Amino acid sequence: MVRNKLQRINTFLLFCFLLILGLYYGAPFLIPLTFGIFFTTLVLPISKFCETKMNLGRILSSFISTLFLFIVVGGIFFLLFRQLSVFIDDLLERKEEILGFVESLRQQIVDSTGITLEQQEEVFKERLYGMIQEIRKQLSSFLNDFIDILLSFLLMLIYVFLILINRDKFTDFLMKYVPEKKKQNIATILNKAKNVANRYLWGRVKVMLVLAVMYTITFLAYDLEYSALLIIFGVLITIIPYIGPFVSGLFPILFMLVLSDNSTEILSFSIIVLIIQLIESYVLEPIIIGSEVKQSPLFVIIAIVLGGLIWGFAGLILFVPLFGVMKIIFDNTSGLKPLGFLIGYERSGNNESLFKQLKNKIQGITKD
Repeated sequence: MVRNKLQRINTFLLFCFLLILGLYYGAPFLIPLTFGIFFTTLVLPISKFCETKMNLGRILSSFISTLFLFIVVGGIFFLLFRQLSVFIDDLLERKEEILGFVESLRQQIVDSTGITLEQQEEVFKERLYGMIQEIRKQLSSFLNDFIDILLSFLLMLIYVFLILINRDKFTDFLMKYVPEKKKQNIATILNKAKNVANRYLWGRVKVMLVLAVMYTITFLAYDLEYSALLIIFGVLITIIPYIGPFVSGLFPILFMLVLSDNSTEILSFSIIVLIIQLIESYVLEPIIIGSEVKQSPLFVIIAIVLGGLIWGFAGLILFVPLFGVMKIIFDNTSGLKPLGFLIGYERSGNNESLFKQLKNKIQGITKD
């Protein structure tokens, strides 16, 4: 009896080890495929609408949905790089102003530490060559990464198009390996997994849109420079739970600190950005996204850390919804239900009731 339990534990640990190994070394193939699967669930309603309501056929409907995804995602990243280019050009035009700021900073170092300008110059010359080499290295790496990202994006679009066309075939293929008595349970798992991915992504899009509106109103009210760049970057980075919202709020505050001389303006702006982040993290995300993923904060952090270690930046985005899909599988598999319970996040009765009431009110307002 004890020996059998040990064997099962060893088998489970070996499976986990091989799974992590496979995810790590299979990243170049698995990352675009996983993005393709998740984005397929995102545009699936569009494809179904074109098929059923417009009678366009499976292939044409899939092409329209993929083209829509390309225009939206490609347009967002085009705007981001465009605004980044404007920001860099503006920095080059402000060369003299930046140099004056550096000289002022060097003088402050002299006043506070006693290190003379000549000593600072010597240190600067010693490290200048290393800085130039590092900048060249980072630029080269960025160009290579950008090409890889572009190719992965195009490959992901191909996956989306082909998965949309063959989506019924994949389900039928899986069902051929399932015994008759378990087909209903597997169909339930597949349907719930598809829904949780779809709702997570659409929920994330809704949160981003609301955040973009709040940022736009605030930045325009304070006439913050580079507002478009900060809004696009700040909204996109929030796709990474916990880390993203912190970075999203930090950058506008840093820009305001550098660009404004009014301490009252800086303080009031920082407070408003902080309130926006609190609303996004503790109101919008739990109502729109949290109810769909239903993961405990501990396992959200674990998903982020594990995803970052295995798949890098892509893992920071993908592993949270992947854990949500895993929870669906665990909850509907008798031997794995304890794992689903461990990953899940259950609210107390009173809090759950209040949560549902608030969610229903917000959904009612949205429909109206």
